[in-house]
Amino acid sequence: MKSIIVDEASGIGGGSAFELTRRLDQIELAGLRRVLRSAGPACAPRMTMGGVPCILMASNDYLGLSQHPAMISAMSSALDARGAGSGASRLISGTLDSHLELERTIAWFKGTEAALFFSTGYMTNLAVITGLAQTGDLVISDELNHASIIDACRLSNAHVMVYRHRDVEHAASLLAGSEAPVKLIVTDGVFSMDGDLAPLKELMELARKTGALLVVDDAHGTGVWGETGRGTVE
Repeated sequence: MKSIIVDEASGIGGGSAFELTRRLDQIELAGLRRVLRSAGPACAPRMTMGGVPCILMASNDYLGLSQHPAMISAMSSALDARGAGSGASRLISGTLDSHLELERTIAWFKGTEAALFFSTGYMTNLAVITGLAQTGDLVISDELNHASIIDACRLSNAHVMVYRHRDVEHAASLLAGSEAPVKLIVTDGVFSMDGDLAPLKELMELARKTGALLVVDDAHGTGVWGETGRGTVE
């Protein structure tokens, strides 16, 4: 946990605190300030928000797995057997047998050589994109990609170019003639705000022609799309 210390009496942090307050006021005036709302008692089709009964249609729990009896039972058993955490980062002593079992299962399900598990989608995009691309490389990103992809592209220090939404020809024009040692085409599988699908077949053909790698964030496709639920890539 991190803390910001402001001591108005001594002036420590005072000037900065006043400036941050001014910026917050500007966000408020623009109608862009976001406020956390209490919801509960759990993520379910019917719940309350601010004490008001609601039907929940804003969740990513498309398959209802968070409340599935088998899932709850498995998690309860794991807590009893293994405790509430791994106790260390995965590179030290935090990679448990259960992590490896999960990753082997995911790789089997996705039909891939291997899989790597992260705690959140945001962490995944940051790790994947910054791990693959660096200074001197080229990243081509759909203009409606998720904010975590945008942040990851920036943090990679690669040259980032944005193509028009689902416009493969525009993406191809940005890739044309690039001599970057590593070229990435990055897209959501299902675009979370619009619900439309990326043209993955055409993007894959473009990647093969240009020697680029295609990175697909399928957070909203896995379990929902594909003949066997393996996502938009399937």
